[in-house]
Amino acid sequence: MTIHIPSGAKLIKRVPRSPDAPYACIDADHVPTDTPAIVAFGGELTRTPRDANSYANLLQRLAEENKILNGIDFYSVVYDFGSRTPGLERAEQFRIAGRRVVNDIHPLLQQERNDAIRAMNRNEPTANYVVQLYNILLRPRIVSEYDMKTNIFQTVEKLHRIMFYAHCHGASTIWQMGRYMHADMIQMGFAPRDIRRIQQELLVIQHSPIAPLDNQYFTTLSFASAEDTMMQNHNNMFARWMDENSSDVIPAYFAHGNLFVAGHLNEMSFQEHDHSGILYSADTSWPLTHDGRVIFTAERNALVHGMKNMIAGAPDLPSVAKLVNGDIVDFNQLQENGERLYKIMLGDLRRQNSRRDHQK
Repeated sequence: MTIHIPSGAKLIKRVPRSPDAPYACIDADHVPTDTPAIVAFGGELTRTPRDANSYANLLQRLAEENKILNGIDFYSVVYDFGSRTPGLERAEQFRIAGRRVVNDIHPLLQQERNDAIRAMNRNEPTANYVVQLYNILLRPRIVSEYDMKTNIFQTVEKLHRIMFYAHCHGASTIWQMGRYMHADMIQMGFAPRDIRRIQQELLVIQHSPIAPLDNQYFTTLSFASAEDTMMQNHNNMFARWMDENSSDVIPAYFAHGNLFVAGHLNEMSFQEHDHSGILYSADTSWPLTHDGRVIFTAERNALVHGMKNMIAGAPDLPSVAKLVNGDIVDFNQLQENGERLYKIMLGDLRRQNSRRDHQK
């Protein structure tokens, strides 16, 4: 009998460097609800405080580059997956979202994979690490100290003081948290329309997300490269078309999924999954293409405008256009590019389907 090892997670927080914090970070067991904070959810290899610290440090450097020197705390997630397999988690998420996972493996291996998913869900119907993060980051914003649900206005105000940044599997973690939060709020007695309204008040910025992009629980903006092979693990005609036609994919915005994408972001092809381009300084060590500068500038703008919105205590989240506009980014042009590319893609797919039908 296989022994189940529970999953778990913890947070680290950026602090000034000192003898007690030689790497400028400490463990954090809570996040105050009255202080603006941004939390980084890294990829599945973020399994040590040092790994997590690199993400938090990146966000802090981004803030400093943009003259945000105080008024916000920086946190990052450390994963312990235990017996869980992150890739299987993501496969299950795509299935829930209506996607068909790529079945290009031997039937026996497919059966093993399905058995592993069932065992994983039997031991932890919702991953322990997801529940732990939810209880630290979000539940205190929707319940009082007496474990009673707060009113909508208080909840929204507290959600406006936190934002998430995700890379790779981090998007999967946030998607799972959103689903769990939705179920928890139903249990608390929130009306479905209020749950939707409340969850949409949390801003998430994610790069190269390996998670469903549509039907997001939170207000989520995604940024990616059409050539990022890490994102092509499910049967999605859109993703396949983007990869096959990446040389023709100019910087574009697709409203369905709030996706900003270009064909090729980095001069070095093996860097297409990398997220460090959000820093101005990263362009010197890992040069970006012109299109990459547009996408990363839009992402940088969204992060910076989101941070400033938190610090200002604004009553509403900025629109997508207000989040990304500025410098070399023209949201209207990106939107127009996306609409044009989508029409071209639909035409290509219809012709492909027509040829297949004719061959039958």
